[in-house]
Amino acid sequence: MRFPKRIFSTLATISLTTSFGLLSANASTKATTPMLGYRYDKQAANYQDLSSSDYYKDVWNNATASWKKAGFTWTKAATAKTTVSSYDGSSDMTLAGYNSVSYNKSTGEITSSKVRINRAVFEKYNYTKAERTNVAEHELGHALGIGHNNTDSVSVMNPANRYYTIQACDINGMKARYATTTTFDSVPNNPGEIITVTEYLHVQPKITNITTNYSSQSHSLILKGRAIGIEHLTLTYQGKKVRTVNVKSGQFKFAQQFKGYGDFKLMKGQQVLATIASQQYATPKVKVTSAERTTKGIYYTLIGSRDATINIAQNGQVIKTIKNASATTKVFIPNAKIKNSTRGLTVTQRVTNKKTSQAVQLPPLKVNIKQVTNF
Repeated sequence: MRFPKRIFSTLATISLTTSFGLLSANASTKATTPMLGYRYDKQAANYQDLSSSDYYKDVWNNATASWKKAGFTWTKAATAKTTVSSYDGSSDMTLAGYNSVSYNKSTGEITSSKVRINRAVFEKYNYTKAERTNVAEHELGHALGIGHNNTDSVSVMNPANRYYTIQACDINGMKARYATTTTFDSVPNNPGEIITVTEYLHVQPKITNITTNYSSQSHSLILKGRAIGIEHLTLTYQGKKVRTVNVKSGQFKFAQQFKGYGDFKLMKGQQVLATIASQQYATPKVKVTSAERTTKGIYYTLIGSRDATINIAQNGQVIKTIKNASATTKVFIPNAKIKNSTRGLTVTQRVTNKKTSQAVQLPPLKVNIKQVTNF
């Protein structure tokens, strides 16, 4: 049997939900995981485990057992053209594993296969043993001849898989790859016909442990957190790119000046990894529950943040400040302060490490009028 000469080799780009973690399950999953341009003679193959630790030997035992249950029989052997192991890939923390295959481009016969998973990534990004097994299953899927399913797919062959074991779509792909019988004995291996391709499993980019502080002195948002599988982040504000942020040792920290109360986004390429809304960096608005005007002045009852500094202003000029306010604060402003007019009055509040809240317009009232609002 002859196989197509086209070589399938994919470097994956991936998506992430705004929950900073789980891959989204949606209709992008292909019902049959795509095939690659190579295969074994039968729906079975031997492998040699080069692992030096019992832990990773167990990972490979679990991964091969999962494929056996799915219909492809991996058998451990003392020597085999397919080898499996883990490696210290700390020099490239964007890769969770890879499979490098040499095969005859005319027949598709595999001549050697090197299957590897990255211990350094697993340890740094806290992969569970089950998740490490999922990665091993993914690489074994490449080794037997199936490629990546779609980005965001529910598939062991998701190009950034961490969370999924073998699914029905992957079994369909494996069965499609071995739907025909063949023998490679009738076609000799010509060295000039042997080529090598490598399939990579990229680490799912993720941002965790985000903290926000606001500096009122520099009018800057101070952002820091951890980044997985990312070297550079793009920061946007109100939809416009404002800077590129370098990730060092899996962490990022920077200060960004800005005006307003818009959304920041941390992105990898066109992919939004995190959104920082004003609720995260700004003090909440004050709520005005009652306002009453008398001949002496005006009384307000305000609901705000505990220990906040509250400022009441008239036409932009602060006329009263309350420090270390309680959750419910009562304020009296005499007529002399407001020049006998309640127009143009606003209230803001600020807590430590947060931006001052957006201003709330205080209701203008005539004498002997009381206004109450229930929240």
